[in-house]
Amino acid sequence: MKPNINQIGQIVALLSFVLGTCLLSFYLFFGEDLINLGFALTYVIIALIINFIVFIVVIINGLFTKNNKGEALKTCGLMALNIPIAILYFYMVILFPNQNLI
Repeated sequence: MKPNINQIGQIVALLSFVLGTCLLSFYLFFGEDLINLGFALTYVIIALIINFIVFIVVIINGLFTKNNKGEALKTCGLMALNIPIAILYFYMVILFPNQNLI
């Protein structure tokens, strides 16, 4: 069975959250020895572009599919939750520069 755009949006949101959390955790626990900030920034930019494209496709699909509006709204909400989380992670990197928590 082929996944629909809402399922793809949910998967993209979950993967973005999990990968971002892993990167932050590695950075906070091991510092720049393990996670280069340039690599992390590249990940953030790529994730932002992918999430934005999928978000727009979900919105367009929700607008033009009668049965899909509620599911599209839920998916967009889930994807939008990553925004404040990313901001929080950004502040954590700013607050704990080059500090290993171990």
